[in-house]
Amino acid sequence: MVQFETIEKERRDYGNFPGEKFVEVSRNKVIQDDGDENTFIQISSGYYKDEDEAVYKKRFTVPADEKAVDHIVEKLPKMLEKEQTSKEE
Repeated sequence: MVQFETIEKERRDYGNFPGEKFVEVSRNKVIQDDGDENTFIQISSGYYKDEDEAVYKKRFTVPADEKAVDHIVEKLPKMLEKEQTSKEE
């Protein structure tokens, strides 16, 4: 059976009310039956059902590969800027 392990995670709340929604970036590891391990980065969003219970709605995984991560880091600010500009029009 495949096992998943969270190595590290950082969560940030957003939305109109504090503690309403969150976005989380985490480093994870998958361990295969044969002992092979693979790490990846996951970006998740969700909301809080109760004060301490997080409900994950969407997840996006990125390979732990420098080129893949660099591409996302480069493109995200540009996409956000375009999104903000289109809302202003």
